[in-house]
Amino acid sequence: MTNDLSRAKRAGGDSLGDILHNAGAGADSEILVTGPAALPALLWFCRHDYRHVGLVRGRAPANTCDCILTQATRDAAALRRLLDEGPRVRQGGMLIVMTPEAAANDDPVHRLLEDHGFRVERCIHGARRELHVARRMAA
Repeated sequence: MTNDLSRAKRAGGDSLGDILHNAGAGADSEILVTGPAALPALLWFCRHDYRHVGLVRGRAPANTCDCILTQATRDAAALRRLLDEGPRVRQGGMLIVMTPEAAANDDPVHRLLEDHGFRVERCIHGARRELHVARRMAA
């Protein structure tokens, strides 16, 4: 995931640190990482002095945190499983999720995030991937 974010940076996007800062996630925020690239992301957080970062594998609906970072979405069904069964972001918290790039006119990811109580604040387009930064709204 961090390599994909580096490519987004070269393409005019932000670095992971900038994205987190702009989303309001700092060194004292409770952050969970999940998905196939969770371990490298966890190491990145440790190297950058984030103090409250955990790794989640599988179901974890009881967890709540300020921010979730994931690359666990190969398609809309995988994102739906994450939103239904994965860790929870508290109200006002952020979900940063990487997905395959959608068609220009129709983005099912945005619709799915909105259906689960999130408002997409940013999309960063990279090499065949899209990074969505979404804030959890009031129920």
